[in-house]
Amino acid sequence: MTQVKALHNSTLPTWLGLVAGSWAGLAWGSLISAPVGIGFGVAAGSAFGGFLAVPLWGTVWGLVGLGRQRENALRDHGITLLKESDPLAQRVHALAARLGLRTRPWVGVMPHNNAYAIGSSADSAMVVIGQPLLDHLTEAEVDAIIGHELGHVANNDMRRLGLTRSFQNSLVWYLGFSDTLQRWGRWLLTWVSELFVLRLSRNREYWADAVGAALTSKDDMIAALDKLHNGPELSDFERKHARLMVRGVSAGSLFATHPTLEERRIALEAERYLKKLPVIQNVIVQVNAPNFIKVENIAYAKD
Repeated sequence: MTQVKALHNSTLPTWLGLVAGSWAGLAWGSLISAPVGIGFGVAAGSAFGGFLAVPLWGTVWGLVGLGRQRENALRDHGITLLKESDPLAQRVHALAARLGLRTRPWVGVMPHNNAYAIGSSADSAMVVIGQPLLDHLTEAEVDAIIGHELGHVANNDMRRLGLTRSFQNSLVWYLGFSDTLQRWGRWLLTWVSELFVLRLSRNREYWADAVGAALTSKDDMIAALDKLHNGPELSDFERKHARLMVRGVSAGSLFATHPTLEERRIALEAERYLKKLPVIQNVIVQVNAPNFIKVENIAYAKD
């Protein structure tokens, strides 16, 4: 199904924005790190050298990190990788086909009450579903969560958000911040981009919700989110990887990684993003038996 080419999933605009943001951070860093009246020329010269180094480091190490993300998750996140013949894996692959993805993501199960998708591209993606969701959600609600994660895959959100963090790390590394000070260094030097990244993360959740609703229904997506948000408190693992998760830090503020449950519900009920999904008409989809096909509309999420 080549119709997925209609999906606007290029990360080039994000990358160009990150380059511009890193340059602004370097200029700001040179200004606040130089003593008043002394050494400003040295600091500015160092920042000028970073105009090439930081985008280069951010891009290279970002892509390297994304390439290792799947194997690192399998090693560190307590994931059980499923075989392609597993019923859950087959459900993920069927929904991916309906979305127009020409790949079969790896599928894993974890012990946490959440879900996420990782990988450098759709071809290397892995969708991870928490066992508590499989135990307590209906099949349609689980499909809505899967559709949400596949929306991130189709939109290249994993690469987009992975590069943003890599660029920010490269900036603080270049300006000499230690591992201990990196978190505060990012806020000090790139506070504008940090807020932008959090806003981007919240925005991508709305689009992913819309894809999940398009592949099931908005009622199923809302019901799944409601059970997620009214489940157990976020674990330390979920908070650490909040930007990856379908449910993250949603305090209703500029510092939240996710919209609140009410904000997501309102967006879905009003079809704010659903109405903006490009729809490919009359796509032939094979269903179960090899001789049975049906024609339906397929929705794609756009940037």
